[in-house]
Formats: sequence, structure tokens, C-alpha cells
Amino acid sequence: MSHPGPTPPPPSDYTTYGAPQYANGQLLDGQNAGQAYPGQYGAFPGQYGAEPQKSFLVTWLFSLLLGGLGVDRFYLGKIGTGIAKLLTLGGLGIWSLVDLIVTLAGRQTDKNRRPLAGYAQHKKVAVVVTVVLLVVNLVIGVFSGIAAATIVRQAATPPIISAAPVTQESAASSSAEPTTTEEAAAGEDRPHLKAQTLTGTGDDVKTVDLKGLPAVVTFTCKACSGNTVLETNGAEILLVNTTGAYAGSHLVDTSAGAPTTEFNVSADSAWTLKIEDIDNVPSSTDKVSGHGDKVLYWDVASDKATITNKGESNFVVQGFGSEVPELAVNKIGDYSGTVQLTPGFVQVNSDGDWTITAK
Repeated sequence: MSHPGPTPPPPSDYTTYGAPQYANGQLLDGQNAGQAYPGQYGAFPGQYGAEPQKSFLVTWLFSLLLGGLGVDRFYLGKIGTGIAKLLTLGGLGIWSLVDLIVTLAGRQTDKNRRPLAGYAQHKKVAVVVTVVLLVVNLVIGVFSGIAAATIVRQAATPPIISAAPVTQESAASSSAEPTTTEEAAAGEDRPHLKAQTLTGTGDDVKTVDLKGLPAVVTFTCKACSGNTVLETNGAEILLVNTTGAYAGSHLVDTSAGAPTTEFNVSADSAWTLKIEDIDNVPSSTDKVSGHGDKVLYWDVASDKATITNKGESNFVVQGFGSEVPELAVNKIGDYSGTVQLTPGFVQVNSDGDWTITAK
């Protein structure tokens, strides 16, 4: 025996899930036409459009110009690494360079690992501009370095007059036949330093007034047996640092900017310190030999010299004949060789016997 099925509702009362409800052609209370309801297709409340991709151009410019501050990473949403990059100044430049290369190679992504928009269209321009800027910065850096080196050299140029010291012979000849050369005029017209001799026993500090002029100091301590030191507060600083007896001469105030006003002596016996004008330096021609520290005027026609030394300590030969001081020799122990040595004042530092011969 069959049973009748359930009776369907009237057509006017039929309900579609998620759609507005009507009764006899009218909206139910509280409902509006076009209102979205749960279950209605396309009306999920959390559904929005996707976040747009980050721009390659913007990322590249930030990386190129402000990479050291981490601005490119902040723009890509990588806040943590952006802060780290900022605090390290772009990893001292290395991190900034790596990020720039990664961006130009098209490997950079945003925080969601999505590629940057516009890379294919702008990569060539970005690469060309980056290379040009790097080359320009490199050229500017090279020229800046050259300019800085020139300034340093000019600042270190010694004010020592390259004219030969005025000797009795040259003074007599100049009085008989006055010379008009600039070199002679420079040697005669410049102010001269009055000779003075300082003496003492043991450690002492002596104040002097060299009037800003280069000078020759001769330090002697024949009976010293301990550590013997002579220092200045000028540019040369340490003139003598040996053990036992000492006798030698040194140039002081060979560069402008740090004039000597004090000599600091450390000794265990009586000593003398004689200060003279550079005109008192003896002239040497063709070949000169000596022992220990000495100042001489190298008066030859050649700018090359053969130098020898027999000693155990540091052997230094420094010339002041050119615009920039020449460190002709700086060796330890015995030495033999031919070097450039421009005629002019020469400072020799040695603990043994040495020779200088014109080549």
C-alpha cells in the first residue's frame, strides 16, 4: 500500500538559501533589495582584491640611492632586515651592493616572495644607469685621492732652502762679483738663526725659539752609558734613541706646521746640544764618508748616488733637495746600492760607517 509523500509548500512561500525572502511578492520585514546575505555567491565578507606587486623601478632607486639606510627593504615590507641594514649602514656597504646586484638580476622579491613588477621593461635602463654612476663615482674617488695626496705632499714640503750653505769661500767670491741669481738671493736674504749651545746633566727639558727656521742640532753625550734619548715637540719628534755614548747631528723643522720649541733630553751623564743655522752645514762633492748620524749638503751634478753602510741598526738616508723629501735608503744592517738622491741637504742616520758617492 502506497503512502502519499509530503506536500510541497506553495510556490509563493518557496525559500532559496541566502536570497531575500518574499511573501506574496513582498520583502519580509528588515530586508532590502540587493542586500547580500551569508551564502549568497560572491558575498563573503573577507574576500578582497590581491595586494599589488612592488615596483622594480622604485626598489632599484631605493637600493641605489638609499640602500645604506635599508629603505629598499622597508619598501618591500622586510622590516626586520631593513632595521638591521639601517643599523649596520648597509653592512658597511657590502649588504647594499649585494642587494643592488640581486635587484638588477631580477632575483629580488617582496615579503611574500613575489617578483617585482616592471623588471622586464626597465632592467636595461637600470643596469646602464647603475654602471654609469659607479664609473663616475670611481673616477671622482680617484681624482679626490690624487688631490688629497697632492695636498699632503704640499703640506709636507720642507721649507729648507735648496741653495748651498754660505761658506767663507762663497762669501768672498760673492763680495768680489755680486750674483743676481734667485738662488743666491734666497740664500742671502732669508733670516738666519743665531747659534746657541745648551748644556745639562741627566734628564732635562730645554725651551728654545727657532723662529720657525730649519736648523741643525748636534747632540753629544760622551760619557753616557744607559739609555740616551733626544726628542722634540716638532715634526721630527724622536732624533736620538740609543744606548751608551752618542755624538751626531740632525735636521729639525724640515716641514712647516709643527715648529720645535722644546728639546727633551734623557741621559745619565753630562751632555751638550748645539743649535746652528743650516748655512753651517758643510758641502760635500763627489764622495763623502762618515760615521753615525750626520747632516751634509750634497753638492754634485748628478741626481744618483752609490751608498754603502756597515752597521747593525737602522740605516736611513733622506734627501731634501727636491720639492718632496726623498727617502733614498731605509734598511737595517749592512747596505750597498745605487739610488736617486737629488742634490741638496741630506740627513744620514746610521750606527756604523757609511759612504755616499756621486754616480
